[in-house]
Amino acid sequence: MKKAPAKIVMSALLASVLLVQGCGTGYKGKMVGKDAEKKAATLEDNAPVITEKNNPIAQGKKIVNLNFDDGKTGGFAAYKNDGEFYIENKDGWLDCKIVNVGYLDYANQAYWDGFPLVEGCEYTYSFDIKSDIERLVEYRLQINSGDYHAYQGEYIKVGPEVTNFTVDFVMKEASDPAPRLVFNMGLMKDMDRKNKPAEHHIYIDNICLQVKDPTNAKAPAIEALPSYLNVAINQAGYRLNDEKTVFVKTEKGKEDFYVVNAETGKIAWQGKLSETADDPASKTKVARGDFSGVNQPGTYYIYTEAGSSYTFKIADDVYADLYKDVVLMLYRQRCGVATDKAIAGEDFAHEACHTGEAKIFGTDKKKDVSGGWHDAGDYGRYVVSGAKTIADLFAAYEDYGVKADNMGLPESGNGTPDLLDEARFELEWMLKMQDEETGGVYHKVTGMKFPDMNVVPEKETAEMVIAPVSTAATGDFAAVMARASIIYKDIDSAFASKAYDAAAKAWKYIADNNDTEGFKNPKGMDTGEYPDANTLDERFWAAAELYLAGGAEKDTCAEFIKKTISDTNLKLGLGWTDMAMYAVYDLAKSSSEFAADAKKLLLAEADKLIAAAATDRYFQSLGTTYYWGSNMGIASNGELLYMAARVADEKAAANYKKAASKELDYLLGANAMGYSFVTGYGIFSPKSVHHRPSIVAGKAMPGMLVGGADNALEDDYAKKMCKEEAPSMCYVDNDASYSTNEVTVYWNSPLIYILAAEGS
Repeated sequence: MKKAPAKIVMSALLASVLLVQGCGTGYKGKMVGKDAEKKAATLEDNAPVITEKNNPIAQGKKIVNLNFDDGKTGGFAAYKNDGEFYIENKDGWLDCKIVNVGYLDYANQAYWDGFPLVEGCEYTYSFDIKSDIERLVEYRLQINSGDYHAYQGEYIKVGPEVTNFTVDFVMKEASDPAPRLVFNMGLMKDMDRKNKPAEHHIYIDNICLQVKDPTNAKAPAIEALPSYLNVAINQAGYRLNDEKTVFVKTEKGKEDFYVVNAETGKIAWQGKLSETADDPASKTKVARGDFSGVNQPGTYYIYTEAGSSYTFKIADDVYADLYKDVVLMLYRQRCGVATDKAIAGEDFAHEACHTGEAKIFGTDKKKDVSGGWHDAGDYGRYVVSGAKTIADLFAAYEDYGVKADNMGLPESGNGTPDLLDEARFELEWMLKMQDEETGGVYHKVTGMKFPDMNVVPEKETAEMVIAPVSTAATGDFAAVMARASIIYKDIDSAFASKAYDAAAKAWKYIADNNDTEGFKNPKGMDTGEYPDANTLDERFWAAAELYLAGGAEKDTCAEFIKKTISDTNLKLGLGWTDMAMYAVYDLAKSSSEFAADAKKLLLAEADKLIAAAATDRYFQSLGTTYYWGSNMGIASNGELLYMAARVADEKAAANYKKAASKELDYLLGANAMGYSFVTGYGIFSPKSVHHRPSIVAGKAMPGMLVGGADNALEDDYAKKMCKEEAPSMCYVDNDASYSTNEVTVYWNSPLIYILAAEGS
């Protein structure tokens, strides 16, 4: 083998430590070429040009300068937590009409986003304020995540006379590119909880945040600096016989690339990159290189003129630990029981939580609905998302014989595969969510509001409320319970029978009500909604699984399938909102009269994914629309392709498997951001996820797939940091960015499926 030039080795080392922060804390590595060491040491080619216009620490610069002379509200928004208030413009003031002060000082909060605070900089903050009544108001310039602590703030007395408030302060913490400006107008310490003030108005005007003295400022905070790796690979690694592709952002193309053994410094492979081509999703030019010929175990990195990759391993067990942690994420999200430190880890084990009875919304009735999984970064539990998760676990078990019983669960060693033990934990909770009288299934159980961000599960003590029954939840419930009656038949026949009876009862509710409406949060409930305007797919899934279970409902379900399978309104998907592909796949695998039509539908959808991926330089099928939870979409697309491979002919199956493996590569680092989107895996993975246990622990729980790029920019932090970014670059590793950096059990579950397909 050739010996790698010293310059190459040095570049790889520098590439891992000399990084420039930007949107999503992605990084750009221009660490190679004729002057590699010099460039890496100075990073001159990455240094942004600072101008008076974009420099947020120019002396005298007004970072915030708001008046309301235009008759509008200046971009202010209202947050309510047990309070009630409304904002409008009145005579050139921001008029906050306080209807109910609630029970917290932040029960009514007017807030505004869109400015930076720079460490060491001294500012002057000022505003005018008055109120119909004498009362306290709290102003805050605060962090927009975590514990929401104030960088600067205090309670001030206001009344009918205008107060011209001003204060000088130094930003003493690390620079924050997207803090929040707030006025809290809830219940204050000068108020009586039993005799709260009547309706009144608070008026605010002339809000100004100005740089007073930038002398000690640490560094300018440049908005949305696009910096990221030029050389992207699967950071978790590759198995010996995998097809291996490197993706390189370059204007040239056709240049040489080298795969270097990181331990010996020897060149293991020298190849040529493809021609470069436009990648619309990232708005860059990307070339590819194939290094499938490198099939010896070891640790490597890739060197090109455009940059050096992170190190990665080649070994047949590269996914073993990853797979285990991705599955154990579900255990760590268990609710209603204490989790074991030996399994969940010292930082993420918790005491029993949410064990009390929950109140059925709109009634005085209470019901035990303890158990199940915390759905996401909050502690709510939702039937529709839980059903998707279970469906993925069932499919992994059935398709790939995943029978491991030693993953470390409390149930491990009981003779039942751990995937089925984990699924059953959720199923037992779902059974409690069925209304005993009607057979309908309640949509979710949460508090009326999201809990604070720095709260562990057992410390969320707000009353749990059971949301109304929904057709979406009832259909999903019927489907997974019917499937469970098949899967658990030879494991626990009593449980299988119970599951089938529950499914049949849910199906009767659907048939009797003929309700096609989705779910909307009832008034006053502000937790995750999971709305769904089209429930045909949920009903179709329920019919398909009950039909395949072969019970008394088989004939009526067959009739429903016949009139629905070719309906253009049937949403074919593997997500919580469009669920019909689970039904289609199970029918396609069966020997039923519907198998041929189902197989045709499945392969047609797979072929659409193949065609879409051909236009993307990273082999993805989302085009230029990256949405909330895009990583779930990518994982689910991989799942669908593997499903198609199981019913296709040999030649087509090979093509589907090849495309599916690229979805996994993307999730683990072979993407435009250069991120491994699974926490704790890969050199460059999310650290500051929107996930309450992780925020409290000060580090990310391992094995969680984050949401990923979302070019709709659906949270304030993403709007600030990614407003100039290309679609596939709209991701921010910050716990304030819930639309890009939250986690859910049903984003992990398709990843479990594709890892099972990869033979983990």
